[in-house]
Amino acid sequence: MDALKSLIRDRLRGNPTAARLLEERPELQEDPAALLGLLEEQGVIEEIYAQLECSLQKPLEPSPVVQPAPDARFEAGDGPAPGWQLCLRLVEGQAFLDYLEDADSAGREMVWHLAFGRQRWRSRAVPCAVAPRFDEAMFLKLPSCASRNGLLQHSSPVHLVLVSYGGSGSGEEPPWDVGQGTVISSHLLEWRHCLSTPGPLKMTVELQGVGRRHQLSVGVLHLELELRPQGGELLPQMAVAAQLRAEEQRRAEVMRRAFEEMDRWWAEHHMLYPSRHIRLFAQTECCVFLPVANFVVPLHAGRQLDGPSHALRFVSLIPLEPVSAKEASSAEPRWHTFPTLWARGSATCEERALLLCSLLLGYSLDAWCCLGTDERNQAHAWVLVRDKGDKSMPAQVTLWDPRTAAKIRADEPRYLSSFSSVDTVFNHRRVLVCHQEDLAQVSYDFSDPRSWLPAPLEQEVLDVLQLYPCKSCPGFAELSLRTWKVHWDLETLEETIEERLAVALRNHREALGLKTVMDQHVAELLHVALVNLESERRGMPSQASVFEALAGRVCRPGEVLRATPVQFNHLRVSLFWPALSDRPTVREVLAQAAHSFAVRCRVVLLPEGAKSVWVLKANARPRAGDLSTAQIPRINQHGWVFGLQFNAETGGMVDARVGNGDVS
Repeated sequence: MDALKSLIRDRLRGNPTAARLLEERPELQEDPAALLGLLEEQGVIEEIYAQLECSLQKPLEPSPVVQPAPDARFEAGDGPAPGWQLCLRLVEGQAFLDYLEDADSAGREMVWHLAFGRQRWRSRAVPCAVAPRFDEAMFLKLPSCASRNGLLQHSSPVHLVLVSYGGSGSGEEPPWDVGQGTVISSHLLEWRHCLSTPGPLKMTVELQGVGRRHQLSVGVLHLELELRPQGGELLPQMAVAAQLRAEEQRRAEVMRRAFEEMDRWWAEHHMLYPSRHIRLFAQTECCVFLPVANFVVPLHAGRQLDGPSHALRFVSLIPLEPVSAKEASSAEPRWHTFPTLWARGSATCEERALLLCSLLLGYSLDAWCCLGTDERNQAHAWVLVRDKGDKSMPAQVTLWDPRTAAKIRADEPRYLSSFSSVDTVFNHRRVLVCHQEDLAQVSYDFSDPRSWLPAPLEQEVLDVLQLYPCKSCPGFAELSLRTWKVHWDLETLEETIEERLAVALRNHREALGLKTVMDQHVAELLHVALVNLESERRGMPSQASVFEALAGRVCRPGEVLRATPVQFNHLRVSLFWPALSDRPTVREVLAQAAHSFAVRCRVVLLPEGAKSVWVLKANARPRAGDLSTAQIPRINQHGWVFGLQFNAETGGMVDARVGNGDVS
């Protein structure tokens, strides 16, 4: 109440209702609490609250685990603006019994993620508790409609995702990396009930778990909905209920028809594919079954990504969520929707492929999601892109692998060595089953009946069962990527990582009885190499020659500069040194009697919390023997790790040593 008084004091002086009350009842000047109570009853507090541009919702002190981005907390605007807006308040939670006597919940925090069309929002972090207090509010823009009846036709729900972060398993450096989140609940909130309410509508929502826990209640959320500006003709509650019931009945009827038709088709053909990974339906985290084609939608990356190659880079850096062998072979997999995927900060291989395919479709590429097996005959997913062809030149087919960020053409030898089979191919319009056992014989002309069998999926089914609305820009999802701001300084983080790795390097060499001298000038030059490494991964032309020339100038006659970069997709710094020292190429560098060493780190932040962390270790040592430039292996196709040696006499790259291509 004290905070509320201080926030509204200035506004009260100029408010006509407050002035009238003070004039009629002067004694209220001596009783501020009574005055506030009267003003709240007459709606003045709510009016002033809206005018303050949500200043009541300023972030709390930075949390040790997660800090919301200040600019992203009210994506739709900080207060009411011309046009309809929805004021949504998250008040408090109750009955989160998982945290009643859970010792592992110590240090864990809850964060709400909200998606409504292209509007994204993230709350403050609050400690996990049985009855957490949220006290969050936001204004969401609604479609431009002349009346509430027009708003009734807008069927997009508000997607609420509750995620927990931190705890004993999150690492000892929470300010930098909270680790992957655990989704507590995913709920689609129907907001149109407030169209028949004159003021705030208080609601109690029972939150269900996700996945296998979907039938279990994980807690209760108390919230308020209010349509702004107030006024206008209210809709009858029966009219709102009838509209919602009609929409649900239509979805149920279309889904029933789709299942029956697909079941009949599958009954006729399933004997042809007894051992194939044929998937026609999948379920969301809320156990809603949909055709697989509904999980792919053209998605604009906006200003967050620079092009298709950058999209591949981004998706490949999303931490991989492993799945069990049983889930991998399931005929009806469980795929998280994109807002939930972004909220938890990790994705399965198939979810990566769904997101990549959607982004490539957003760039107008002819992209298809492929489900099949990799070179080890394990379940895998990737994206197929077909370039335009004509009668004189067939279409070129390229396979984009979100696991390795590699692009493999179908006419390359490594195509057959990277994949074992392709079983199901689909995008947002069609689903096809491949009945060609031999991958070498598969034709990517989808009209070829020798390879492909189209599933009977009507366009009406895909339209009615849309997972993501496509109204503002027809054909493209009303979703948006976000790059959330961080509360720590990027340069300070890079310097801290370098200092810790330098200390670990010295200690490691001291144990071997070797002297270590750090060269700060060489470390500065290594930054050029790291910038080039990241640029190459985004599909930009290589500028390696620039660093090669610089390396040649810092080496003394008879010296070789050897640099070994390693990439991570997380900021759990305590894991960096064990991963580095476990690599043969790095151990070899550490054991050499070098003249000097240098360490450089570069952290690149991408949308949705994805990150690329480059660590480059280098040493200048005497050249041992003659190095032949004729036997230089180029960078590994995985592109993650390689070693470079530079000859001081020529300044060029003399030797490249390929290391492990996996991301740590």
